[in-house]
Amino acid sequence: MSNISHTVNVGKTERVVSLLGGSLLLLDSLFNSRFRGFKVITAGYLMYRGISGNCPAYSIAGKDSWRQYTNANVRVSMRIERSPSSLYQLWRNFENLPRFMTHLISVKEVFENIYEWKADIPGKAIPVQWKACIVHDVPGETISWRSLPDSSIENAGKVEFRKIDSNTTDLRITISYKPPMGLIGGIAADFFHPKLEKIVLDDVNSFRLYAENQLNTVPSALSAGPAYQV
Repeated sequence: MSNISHTVNVGKTERVVSLLGGSLLLLDSLFNSRFRGFKVITAGYLMYRGISGNCPAYSIAGKDSWRQYTNANVRVSMRIERSPSSLYQLWRNFENLPRFMTHLISVKEVFENIYEWKADIPGKAIPVQWKACIVHDVPGETISWRSLPDSSIENAGKVEFRKIDSNTTDLRITISYKPPMGLIGGIAADFFHPKLEKIVLDDVNSFRLYAENQLNTVPSALSAGPAYQV
C-alpha cells in the first residue's frame, strides 16, 4: 500500500502554472508527434497536480501542506490587569524581548529606532540576523516594526495596547516571519520549519508572565483569563 500523502501541498500559483503547462504540452502533443508519449505523461502529471493540488514529489519529500513552511504568522490577544502605559514601556525597550521570547538571542539598538535582531530559527544551522526599524510609535497605544530591505528574512510586528480601564489592557500582538524577497517556489516554501510558528506563539503568550514579574503584580492579576489566538 502506498504511503504517499494525497493532501493539498501545492500553492495556488503553482497549481495555475501546472494547469497551463500541462494544457500546452497536451496541445503540442496533438500536432507534434515527436516525444508524444513523454509529453502526454508529463501533461497528465502537471494537470493532476493543478487540479488536485497534490504533488506526489512533494509528498515523498515530506511536504504535506502547501501552507506548512512558507510563512510564520502569529496573532494573539490577551487581557492583562496593568495599564497600557506600563505595558508599553516594557515592550518599547526591544532589548527586553529575548527575556521572554526564547527564539530571540538578542535585540540591540544600532542606530536611533533601528535594531539588530539575532534569532535561532528551527531548521537553520546558524542563528539568523537582520535589522529592523520602528515604523510607527504612539506611546501607550501602539508600536510596530519592519525589517529593512535586503534583510536575511522579512520580519514585521505590531503591538496594540488597548485601554479597557485605568488598570486593564487588551493587548493585541501580531508578528510575522517571511522568506527573503527573491526566493520562489520550493526554496521559499522550505525556508521555515513548521515549528517556528508554534515557538513564536508560545513566546508571545509568555509576555503575560514576564509583565507580571516585572511590574510586581499579584497572582490575582491572572483572573482576567488566558491569552487566545485571533
